[in-house]
Amino acid sequence: LGFKELEGLVAYMQGYDKEGHPVCYNAYGVFKDEEMYEKGFGDEDKLQRFLRWRVQVLERGIRLLHFKPGGVNSLIQVTDLKDMPKRELRVASNQILSLFQDNYPEMVARKVTILPFFVKFFSGFLVFCCF
Repeated sequence: LGFKELEGLVAYMQGYDKEGHPVCYNAYGVFKDEEMYEKGFGDEDKLQRFLRWRVQVLERGIRLLHFKPGGVNSLIQVTDLKDMPKRELRVASNQILSLFQDNYPEMVARKVTILPFFVKFFSGFLVFCCF
């Protein structure tokens, strides 16, 4: 599996939040396809290569930071769990964040996780309660 084909699809840096933090998006739904999953995570070596690639994406985000007084010195991590196929992939996602926090402390300002079930459930609830 060439990770270049996953750029902009699985993990990518795009835009900034209101405070100027670069935003890293993660969407692992492409791996619901069993063949893609096996190519990316079929064995420990593939998993380690994927983890290295993901850290590289985050390192590119670090280049967008402003290490000066009053500057932005951390980024936002957004993970969309929609169609995330397997528990192992969730574990890998957590490993990525742990690796990053261990090696680049305080570089992640916030981690936002989008849980599609809860968004769907609560959006209906909010519409019912608030209107």
